[in-house]
Amino acid sequence: MGSRHTLGDSDVSSEFEEPTPSTLRLRSRTVAESNENQSQPRQATQSRRKKTPPTKSGARALREIRLLQMRTDFMIPRLPFSRLVREIICQHSTTVSKVTTAAFEALQTATETYIEQKLHDAYMLTLHRKCVTLHINDMRLLHILRMD
Repeated sequence: MGSRHTLGDSDVSSEFEEPTPSTLRLRSRTVAESNENQSQPRQATQSRRKKTPPTKSGARALREIRLLQMRTDFMIPRLPFSRLVREIICQHSTTVSKVTTAAFEALQTATETYIEQKLHDAYMLTLHRKCVTLHINDMRLLHILRMD
């Protein structure tokens, strides 16, 4: 039983054989690997992310509002808006017409300005009734007052 395995594993020896320098290296390598495997769960528990401190209620919403107010690009994505415009054109026209990019941008700018102004006015009505939540009744009253 003191012979080496014949499967080409020259570094692997049987249990009863005297240790050689190559088998000692192999054993020390496997011991080091097992120690690394055991230490990995400990490192994972130590490297958890630190929790962020709690913020005031509504602070995140206010930060998001400020970011949205500073934006200069369109609020409505271009592709869905262009699909909607093309669909409306097809419903109201029998001829096929092409629309330029500048015309789409002009329509989108005008649409977003109109929607933004209408929502702003409706929110002003909400604040007038001493509330902070915009309801459908505010939009209805705005529609009556503006007569769009």
